[in-house]
Amino acid sequence: MNKIPNERSRLYFLLAWFHAVIQERLRYVPLGWSKHYEFTEADLKCALDTIDIWIDLIAMGRTNLPIDKIPWEALRTLLSQCIYGGRIDNPFDQRLLNGFLSKLFSLTSLNTDMKLIIEEQDEKLQQPLVITMPDGVKREQFITWIEQTLRTLIQQPSWLGLPNNAEIVLLTTRARETLAKLLKMSSIITNDDEDITENIPIDQTTIDTSIQGKPRSDTSDGRPVWMKQLHNSCLTWLKLLPTKVTTMRRTTENIKDPLFRFFEREVNTGSKLLSVVQSDLRDLIAVCETKKKQTNYHRQLSSDLIKGVIPQSWKRYTIPKNLTVIQWITDFSDRVKQLESISKLVADQGFKSLKSCPIWLGGLFTPEAYVTASRQCVAQTNQWSLEELALQVIVQDSTDQQQQIQDDCTFAIRGLRLQGAKCRSNKLSLSSSISTELNLTLFKWIRSTEKKQTNSMITLPVYLNATRSELLFTIELESADTSLNEFDYYERGVAVLTSSIA
Repeated sequence: MNKIPNERSRLYFLLAWFHAVIQERLRYVPLGWSKHYEFTEADLKCALDTIDIWIDLIAMGRTNLPIDKIPWEALRTLLSQCIYGGRIDNPFDQRLLNGFLSKLFSLTSLNTDMKLIIEEQDEKLQQPLVITMPDGVKREQFITWIEQTLRTLIQQPSWLGLPNNAEIVLLTTRARETLAKLLKMSSIITNDDEDITENIPIDQTTIDTSIQGKPRSDTSDGRPVWMKQLHNSCLTWLKLLPTKVTTMRRTTENIKDPLFRFFEREVNTGSKLLSVVQSDLRDLIAVCETKKKQTNYHRQLSSDLIKGVIPQSWKRYTIPKNLTVIQWITDFSDRVKQLESISKLVADQGFKSLKSCPIWLGGLFTPEAYVTASRQCVAQTNQWSLEELALQVIVQDSTDQQQQIQDDCTFAIRGLRLQGAKCRSNKLSLSSSISTELNLTLFKWIRSTEKKQTNSMITLPVYLNATRSELLFTIELESADTSLNEFDYYERGVAVLTSSIA
């Protein structure tokens, strides 16, 4: 580190700072990054070797190196595309990585007034705490600066570019996971010597035998405790679900409409899955009441439900990994109710009413397909090509989520949530709130030539849910503060969610 030229040590420091920031942001997944990436010490060592090679090549034995002679572009590209960016598969995580590199590896990076941290320390006086690049070229000088400056301060998420309440997101995620595990554990109420395995014996003969050998079980109605609990749960879940989903009738006229074809597929998918869930629950109720003999399928089903695990046969659309059964039942019920209301709307008012109906995007089985269908619908209606259409997003100021839209190119979306920012008068601004629900949002397809092109437009990712594991599409909103660029929003973890489940 102390080798010539002197700029080498300062580049080492910048690289160490960059590595520490991206590593620490992994604690705040999915806010810091959309997923866990394996940034390791091997990446840091490879990056140090890269700096050595380029600096030695340019310096040619000189003690000092002009700042403009340092190959900044080459270093940024290698770090972004090869060393650190090679394992990133989310385009917005890649943009975030590029933003950090552009900020830390530029012509002004080695100046002593280079700002590493800007944090509001005093909320009353709003006096920002600013930490700049240390003035040193030796390893001992940097260590002294760390001991005297950084170790005397309380580290905040804002050091990483995140809002200071990001810790709440981290704790909320952990609490949700812990609660889900506790719910699964509490659903398994057995005796000390009762071991429920995947092969659960629940025929009448075995029940009678197990009752005689286990005096601590509840024998008032001749069933073990776990079976009574499963029976009650199945009855409750069955009541939460709608009785049916009315299928949409196809005609030679409506089959030509892309939106009708999309919702027909959605309704058919929901109807089939609803039938499977209802049939499974009724079978389990009959088994628990000893009115039906169980099969291996029922054994596996009851084993999953007792543990709070969603059965594999029910997983026909993307859901968060740690979702519990009751959360899934509630969410699926809301989805089916939306499909039923859409089916009735088409039956009463015709397929053209689909264009003016506000849609809960996160309640669709394939929400990205809805966006594609709406685009095809506009192109078909106006005889435009798909390639010349661009999406314009308008967030309404009105809180009414059920407004009817009378525009062939506009579609109403409800239930969207914005993380890390707020939207007022259709303009985006950073916010300390974790998440805010957007008012009714209009998706309007216009020709690319009509689209407003300004430097203040921010491209935001739209994720399926709060886990940020499924990137659906992107939208553009105008920034209220023209001094902020896209990186400022990506650094804060700003994104749009179609569903609040996690």
